[in-house]
Amino acid sequence: MGLYSKVNFMPLAKRTHKPKLEVVANPRTEKKITPKQEEFVRIYCCEDVSQTEAAVRAGYSKKSAHAIASQLLNGSHYPHVVVRVHEVKQELAQKYEVSFESHVRKLAEIRDLAMNEGSYAAAVAAEKNRGQAAGLYIERKEILHGKIDSMSKEEVWKEIQKLHDEYPALAAVGEGNVLIEGEVEEAGK
Repeated sequence: MGLYSKVNFMPLAKRTHKPKLEVVANPRTEKKITPKQEEFVRIYCCEDVSQTEAAVRAGYSKKSAHAIASQLLNGSHYPHVVVRVHEVKQELAQKYEVSFESHVRKLAEIRDLAMNEGSYAAAVAAEKNRGQAAGLYIERKEILHGKIDSMSKEEVWKEIQKLHDEYPALAAVGEGNVLIEGEVEEAGK
């Protein structure tokens, strides 16, 4: 056994997941909050329900749930509950935060899954979205203001002639083209 036989030189795996929601083992002693209040906080912060529904689902009486929920969320009555609501909301905001790296990584996962399933259109769309997020594609739109539909035929020909005068290369490209409708006028007449 050499000097390096007991040493592990493997690099640590890159941390790819956000920390999970902190679970309080004993909320009564750690946060000065009862288990029922902790459950109310969890339901209120994590589920799409009203404060009254959160109180009912946490085990409070249906008759008094609205009043209890209001009191629990009132800083002067139960400041420790309000602090815990703030903590849980902060944890959730960090957990579900969208960063450039996480967004591009998720798009790569979607691309890879689509490729493995033979959904090539979805894979291309995911890869294109990765490129757009990285700024590789620039979307350009040109909005033209004008009413060619309201112009007479003569006005259109005048505009075409003006373009030919401004850009002589257009006239050279247009020579030899077949005229489908109308009459050809000599330039300068």
